[in-house]
Amino acid sequence: MMTDSKITPDSPDTPVEEVSEAVETPDTDSQRLSLLLLDDEADIVKTLTRVLRLDYDVVSFNEGEDALEYLSDHPVAIIISDMRMPQMDGAKFLSIAKEICPGSVRILLTGYSDMESTIRAVNEGGIHTYLSKPWDNQSLKLTVAKAAEFYVLRKQHDQLLVTLEEKNVELKSFNQRLEEKVLQRTQALKEANSSLEKVLKARNQTFNDILATLKAIIEYSSGMPANHSERVAEQSKVVAKKLGLSDAEINQVYLCALLHEIGLAARKDSKPTLMKRNAGIPSTPDANSVLGAEIVGRIKRFAPLMSVIKHQDENYNGTGGPSHLKGDDIPIGSRIIRVLKNYDYFVAAENNRNRMTATSARRFLTDYSGVLYDPNVVKAFLAVMSDVDQADGLERCVSVNEVKVGTVVKRDVYLSNGSLMLTAGQEISEALLEKLKRIEKDTQYPLAIFI
Repeated sequence: MMTDSKITPDSPDTPVEEVSEAVETPDTDSQRLSLLLLDDEADIVKTLTRVLRLDYDVVSFNEGEDALEYLSDHPVAIIISDMRMPQMDGAKFLSIAKEICPGSVRILLTGYSDMESTIRAVNEGGIHTYLSKPWDNQSLKLTVAKAAEFYVLRKQHDQLLVTLEEKNVELKSFNQRLEEKVLQRTQALKEANSSLEKVLKARNQTFNDILATLKAIIEYSSGMPANHSERVAEQSKVVAKKLGLSDAEINQVYLCALLHEIGLAARKDSKPTLMKRNAGIPSTPDANSVLGAEIVGRIKRFAPLMSVIKHQDENYNGTGGPSHLKGDDIPIGSRIIRVLKNYDYFVAAENNRNRMTATSARRFLTDYSGVLYDPNVVKAFLAVMSDVDQADGLERCVSVNEVKVGTVVKRDVYLSNGSLMLTAGQEISEALLEKLKRIEKDTQYPLAIFI
């Protein structure tokens, strides 16, 4: 039988006096929690209702079946049930209530002699706590308030879990969309990089074509083979690296060495003499360096090369031209090119009637170190040229007496009369080496052996 939750029993036979002190109940967003009371004794139900109705929406029952029927349609926050009841004891009721309304907080009302039943209620009904008869109203309200707080916290926890799950779903969806955007942008970047690489490749090819054209013009104007400038440029790059120059400076030295004779293209005579002798010291005419600087200066990309090309014939002691610069005032690229181009002329120039052996040329550089040449550049160059076994692919010119059996020549070797003696790629045998030494001794013409 259902009992009206609004009943306020005022009977003087109430078993326990109501305590006037208020017990704080949890804030539930201004919504009172629902509370179900079950006891087969109507007076106890009335008393409990009167104690709790100010803080909770109380609904009470005297029969377990009625209470279960109500729970099936009306979930409640807190359930308080007596243990000893004739039709259905509290353990049984709470066990079924747990299945119907698993989120509720269940409290057992029992006597001191019902501990065995209480344990069964704990195991079967999953009770939160229990109250002993007779109870103290303040303790009762405090216990129920703690139960209400537990219910609210668990509900908030469950809500947070739901929210977290929703956020995880949103985050997963966001990550998926982000991954798709990253893939799209990565693909776009790949396509952009591919296009940029094609443009750069085309520009580099154009740049290389321009260099090839300039080298052809220089070769025609100077009468020197193209490998002269290429060899000077490659050796200059290695020397610049050995001197500790930056990558940008090394590249600049390389380009300047490739174009160091471009001024000869501006000469009115189509086949000028490349080098002239002055007290036994070779030098390029000032017209080459000055005109060369003016020519490269007309090309915006080559403008930074002007100073190096212009001062390539300055003497280290300040007696050279065109500006009589001295020591470190001469651009480092100019000092490097001066050493490398003179050496190549000494040992390999076909129009040099006073060609030197590689050994004599290196000695000359040493003798004039500090006068014509930067001592540090000479030292670095000699170190590079002496290390013939290093695997840098650098082409070096050596004397016949420095050639070893098994050495492979990199360029054709010609005699003084222009006859071909060795072809590039040929390996030096012992008999061939002796023949080369004999020819050089008989002709008194140093052979240029590139290895």
